[in-house]
Amino acid sequence: MLRARDYAEADRVVTLLTRDFGKLNGIAKGVKVSRRRFERKLEPFTQALISFKRRPHGELVFITRAERVEDAPGEFDDLRKIALGSYMLELADALTTEEAEAIAAYQVLTGALATLSRAMPSRALRQGFELHMLQATGFGLDFGHCRLCGKVIEPEAGVVYFVASRGGAVCSGCRAQAVESAVAIRPTSIAALARLNVAPLAESTRLPDGGAEGTLAITRFLMTILDRKLRSADFLNSLM
Repeated sequence: MLRARDYAEADRVVTLLTRDFGKLNGIAKGVKVSRRRFERKLEPFTQALISFKRRPHGELVFITRAERVEDAPGEFDDLRKIALGSYMLELADALTTEEAEAIAAYQVLTGALATLSRAMPSRALRQGFELHMLQATGFGLDFGHCRLCGKVIEPEAGVVYFVASRGGAVCSGCRAQAVESAVAIRPTSIAALARLNVAPLAESTRLPDGGAEGTLAITRFLMTILDRKLRSADFLNSLM
């Protein structure tokens, strides 16, 4: 479940990212009082099998039942895990649209939450999740090649520049051709971002991160494609 809000005395409107139906908005009648159908099954970070009915004239589906997925991550008891997990949910929500195909985004989100349940939160996991979720939603970034000349960015290339409007890195030789504002990134950080961009998400906790400049670069790009500021980002940044 991505988010929820109370509706009437006993109901709740929830937003779900599903494997087979994309993002759905639904109403769970009696969720606050029904222990058998819904108790602790429609909560943040939970993964569940949902039964629902389409409503003839309405945007909300009618959720009739929810069953927790065995061995799926549930609630987190560490504040930093809650912060990073909340950010993952909000970013997935912001990058997906209702009922559009979202299998890749669903797999990235569930994989990231599973990884977070087994490991401590880290900047590498955050950056790995951001990069994989951007790929899954059609906004993949390129840190391995210059977006202007196409050459492979070598570790000894020196400072590289991330230009948000170009969707990736620009080498020092091409920087003069990119008049837009840019984030300067050290060779070690650009190499880390390039690795996180292609490595399985579960491996990100064992990989070096792209540093503070990597976080700034990704944040700059997100600001260009999202229509709102992510409220969870400030809380996450204050803890990490």
